[in-house]
Amino acid sequence: MEVNTFVQGKTTILKTFSVKGYKSWTGREGVGAQATLYKDGKKIGLVTDEGNGGGVSLIGSTSDNWKMVKDFLGTLPKYQYPDMWLEQFGETWDGSGAILKSDLISWTLDEFADVMLNRAEENHQLRNACKKNILVRFDGENTFKVFDSEWPKNKVEQKAIMDQIKKQVQPQTIAEFVNNRFSR
Repeated sequence: MEVNTFVQGKTTILKTFSVKGYKSWTGREGVGAQATLYKDGKKIGLVTDEGNGGGVSLIGSTSDNWKMVKDFLGTLPKYQYPDMWLEQFGETWDGSGAILKSDLISWTLDEFADVMLNRAEENHQLRNACKKNILVRFDGENTFKVFDSEWPKNKVEQKAIMDQIKKQVQPQTIAEFVNNRFSR
């Protein structure tokens, strides 16, 4: 079985870094957004997309922190662009030439920032969905089932609801009760 090194790298990034404090706004060319980046509970800086058609950026903090992020990215496996990206773009972002299917690409700060901002936006959307619903994520998928019921604050009631939901679906396929992420 071939390992998807892009997914492997993204997974490693998301296990190593976290984001909090997501904000979004209307930019000149789409939605702008910003979140605070953390590693081991320590604030690193801000991940920002100005919504102006440019790239995603990392701002604030010290040069030592950004060097640490760059060094970390250097440890990730190189990856190949998926066929659909090659068909859509066909050349490097800086216009320096065509990307061949066999080319191995290193992770950049821009791609790192994009992964982290996407995670911040996903967490923001999930947190909002959990306010009035119970969300269950299934194993090996980014598939959710929404139950039209509020998540109780009491741990005993939470366990009772989780047991009840496990009877309705195959319990071995449940990866997480998403509400647990935000009820601490």
